[in-house]
Amino acid sequence: MKINLLLLLTIVFAFNTFAQNDLQSVLQKLSKDAATAYVGPTVSAFGADLNSGWVHRVPKATIFGIDIELGVVAMGTFFSNSNKTFSTSGTFRFNNQQAGQLVDALNPNLPTNVRTSLINQIIQQDINVGISGPTIVGSKSDSVKVGVQNFNINYQGTNYNFGGESVALPVTGYLENLPAFPLFAPQLTIGTFYGSSLSFRFVPTMKLSDKVGDFSYFGIGVQHNPAMWIPFPLPLEVSIGLFTQNMKIGTVFQSSATTFGIYGSKTFGPGAFNVTPYAGLSYERGSTDVAYDFILDYPVPGTLQHVSFNLVAENSVRLMLGAAFKLGFVSLNVDYNIASYNVLNAGFGIIF
Repeated sequence: MKINLLLLLTIVFAFNTFAQNDLQSVLQKLSKDAATAYVGPTVSAFGADLNSGWVHRVPKATIFGIDIELGVVAMGTFFSNSNKTFSTSGTFRFNNQQAGQLVDALNPNLPTNVRTSLINQIIQQDINVGISGPTIVGSKSDSVKVGVQNFNINYQGTNYNFGGESVALPVTGYLENLPAFPLFAPQLTIGTFYGSSLSFRFVPTMKLSDKVGDFSYFGIGVQHNPAMWIPFPLPLEVSIGLFTQNMKIGTVFQSSATTFGIYGSKTFGPGAFNVTPYAGLSYERGSTDVAYDFILDYPVPGTLQHVSFNLVAENSVRLMLGAAFKLGFVSLNVDYNIASYNVLNAGFGIIF
């Protein structure tokens, strides 16, 4: 019961905002090109969070040792002002109401039959547009705007030229001005065997809410201290590490991340009470598959067009600097990660 409660709390803290705002209904108002830019910052934040918190001590260069730690890591990826707005171009399929706004902006005095015909032709085609506004972590006082670039419609021999008209979508920054994207994860590290340790993160599939759906998360990684095979001592413990994980949120998000790095640490103080500064340089990759249904008014109102795309997180190389503290059977650590998206990470664990 206690374990289930811990897992539930980690999920609720991380995804409470999505549960409240129903991300699926937000994306249903956006075409693929608009949605790609709109959710981009959270995709990079997902990847940055997932690749954080794996290392805060290097395993010792011993053949066998009992070193088990069970705890929780908490990560927060920071957003800059540039992550809160976007401007892009692409195509968009307007609905009846939006098409009516475009026609009225072109000429508010058209006869009803002409207006109706133009609207019907607009909603049947993907139109080249410029798209701008707040991202998902932008302001709620702003909305995504779609501006027509240039297209023509012919009605009974007359050309109607559209260009410059725009429509404001009912989509704002639903995670309004969120300073950092949080993620919590339970983590188990087991060592040491020939200078190596294994780390696991696991959250069993569980339902977050009717709107969001199920959540699941699994990660695994290994560290190895090559000093195990070096015949002379090194001034600090050094390891190479590889970590990979997958996370799924309902039917909308499915993220994966992998990081490979070189890490170093050195412990000062006695066995029961000590401090271990650590650092790491790593290469990482993260990507997210996004899937949802875009609502169209053609061929009939309420038609669903399935949209899916993959976005790659922006972080690639990161520098990590931190320190871990051992207080008897308790381990505390904190580190700061410098990359395209900076991450603050903290951890709490029990050492067995």
